[in-house]
Amino acid sequence: MNEQLKLLIETQKLDTEIISRQKTIDQIPLRISSMEKPLAEARANLEARKKKSEAADKKKRDQERNVEEIAQKIEKLKERTPQIKTNTEYTALLKEIEMAEKEKFAAEDQILDLMEQVDRESIELKGAEAALKAEEGRAGELKKELEGEVQRAEGGLGELTDKRNAQADKLERDVYDLYMTILEERDGLAVVEARNEICQGCNMNIMPQLFLEIKKNEELIHCPQCRRFLYVPEEEQPASE
Repeated sequence: MNEQLKLLIETQKLDTEIISRQKTIDQIPLRISSMEKPLAEARANLEARKKKSEAADKKKRDQERNVEEIAQKIEKLKERTPQIKTNTEYTALLKEIEMAEKEKFAAEDQILDLMEQVDRESIELKGAEAALKAEEGRAGELKKELEGEVQRAEGGLGELTDKRNAQADKLERDVYDLYMTILEERDGLAVVEARNEICQGCNMNIMPQLFLEIKKNEELIHCPQCRRFLYVPEEEQPASE
């Protein structure tokens, strides 16, 4: 096999591993962001539920105080009975007491409705608390998973990069420059196999005559379509006669 081609293949393998690891590391912030959104939504939902629960409880307590005040008003009205001297005054007092009692009954009915509302809000609040706890659990698990992925990706990355650079230094300058240009243009893949007269980089057909030359691995040959360096693995080479 052509020595420069062999070096290109090895350099590409190392670059592929380095690029894969770096992508894993680079994607971590985005994955953390995707984790934070549902967590923030769960927290916001809990805060909203707390406010609604507190508001319902306050309305119930306010109405209970209102009932107490009406009850005190009724007692004071009844205390005036001995002071009444005419039937007209007595009738008016009874009417006022009757209206106050109706107001009290209506307020008590509202308290019953508010008690049901408080119970409903309490259930919703507990549900929101459970949802947040579950989301925090998922976030914690994902955080551990991401930390593990980063450790695995970073492990030996420096040594891998040193090995890659040492390999690349053996390439001729113009070959290396062209390799890097194609690597950047073709999303990190500059050297690919040619298999069954097809470029494995762009999946385009290769002319039979050109494919025969590629199979020899004796010179640097580019795909006519994507410009990637092409080769045929040695294990797929025809047996020598």
